[in-house]
Amino acid sequence: MTVLVTGATGHTGRHVVSGLLDAGVDVRVLVRDAAKAPADVEVVQGDIADLTEAAEGVDAVYLLWPSFDSEGIEKALKPLEGKKIVYLSAMSAEHGGVWGDVEKAVQRITDDWTFLRVTGLATNTLGWAYQATTGVVRGPYGQARRSLVHERDVADMAVKAITGDHAKQIYLVTGPEALTQAEQVKLIGDAMGRPAVWEEQPVAEAKTQLEQQMGVEFATTALGYWASLVAEPEPVSLDVARVTGHPARPFEDWAREHFS
Repeated sequence: MTVLVTGATGHTGRHVVSGLLDAGVDVRVLVRDAAKAPADVEVVQGDIADLTEAAEGVDAVYLLWPSFDSEGIEKALKPLEGKKIVYLSAMSAEHGGVWGDVEKAVQRITDDWTFLRVTGLATNTLGWAYQATTGVVRGPYGQARRSLVHERDVADMAVKAITGDHAKQIYLVTGPEALTQAEQVKLIGDAMGRPAVWEEQPVAEAKTQLEQQMGVEFATTALGYWASLVAEPEPVSLDVARVTGHPARPFEDWAREHFS
């Protein structure tokens, strides 16, 4: 079995590569910079917009679509027709958007698909790293509860889906509990060995910053979503335990690994 891993140098992809190698699977990676490619794999240098060379002869694909829109998805995925595809998706795919668009495009080219819908990756909180070293992290909706998942749990799910029979399965991939953003910051501080606290940022100020950094559409969507999580936390799923055979890793463990 030969598996193509896209996003192989990223947060989840590098763990997918190591997991597949441990399972005795031949791995091919698609990377923009061959110098950054993992060891012990076949390397194809290129971009996900053209998978013709990278997909030749592979049996399965770990798919990461890096864009915030789905333009060009049909052309990009055409070389994957009929192959097993495990797609790193998001919980919001059920409501459409780019995640839903990519899922539909995958379903049009193969019947052997698995969707890993994550609530959010714990690695996203690395964006707080500098602020955390000052002892204060400013942001909106500190009481929004998120069930962020460890990237290694995502990779473990992907390896199981690639090497087993998980066709036409949709898994909700979460951490083991929903923590407020303020609680996450405290745990990051604990991991660093110095106190770190959340400071509530006015929503209008946060909106201006996000619009400048990520655009108006992202800012509007993100702020609305975080606001909703104050009253209705992200769900906690048992799919990680069911598929991998081990419980999802807690955020506290993730923080110690990345901030200690």
